[in-house]
Amino acid sequence: MSIDIDHFENEDEEISLSPLIDCVFLLLIYFLVATMFKKDDKDINIDLPISTSALEMAPDDDTIMIGINKNGDIFHEGIQTDLNELKYAMRQFSIEQPNISFRLDCDQAAPFYRVVEVLDMCQFMGFKDIGIRTYDEQYNR
Repeated sequence: MSIDIDHFENEDEEISLSPLIDCVFLLLIYFLVATMFKKDDKDINIDLPISTSALEMAPDDDTIMIGINKNGDIFHEGIQTDLNELKYAMRQFSIEQPNISFRLDCDQAAPFYRVVEVLDMCQFMGFKDIGIRTYDEQYNR
């Protein structure tokens, strides 16, 4: 039995790379879509006060959320905290990002002194962009 070596050397066989490239692009698109980063929902369960004169503003992912529930508990980015820890976090923000905006979510039955404490702390740290969230039919669905 003899093997013709010239037969193997002369054949021009190619591996088509286009299906492989298509698969790579599909995987790339899949992982880009699957790993889109969305800011975690850091809302707390509170009954917001109703306002008829509030300006409608779209939620912003760069806004720091501070919440106060009806018991007077303070939440920073959805995690319960106390006034001293909030003060420390605000001090860090005033150093690193002095123009950052804050959103204050207060239950309509929250103790007013807590709201004043947080607003005073924001003013003391030099923050200018502080919003107070009220009930919005579209946003609170």
